[in-house]
Amino acid sequence: MIIFPGLRAAWVPVSFAAGSRVSNQPPAELPGFAVTVTAETVTVVLRGEFDVTSEGFLADCLARLPLERPRRLVFAAALVTFIDCASARLIVSTDHLLPPGVKPVIACPSAIVRRVLQASGLSARCVLSG
Repeated sequence: MIIFPGLRAAWVPVSFAAGSRVSNQPPAELPGFAVTVTAETVTVVLRGEFDVTSEGFLADCLARLPLERPRRLVFAAALVTFIDCASARLIVSTDHLLPPGVKPVIACPSAIVRRVLQASGLSARCVLSG
């Protein structure tokens, strides 16, 4: 098993003077990326938020996948709480790593993942499963 853990950070609540317009909401959920290789299948478990701030992290993680020479690529996306079009495009662009005619599988996509893939037309480049 190969694991590329996401970044971790602590959130400390901050108090501000009454009437302050600054929010003390926790930061976005940091992205996570774990890879499991079995036979010819590479399974990638994604969790957290994937947006412009994590695009470099995602691209770096995906760049390691060709080393595994996958014949089947599955992205488990049930734990993704947000994804933007650029990150979705990075994920489905892994189709070039697969044999001709084989598309990456997005397994159990969260509602936001399914919505972004379908609204952007990127669902044509992958298989939505579950």
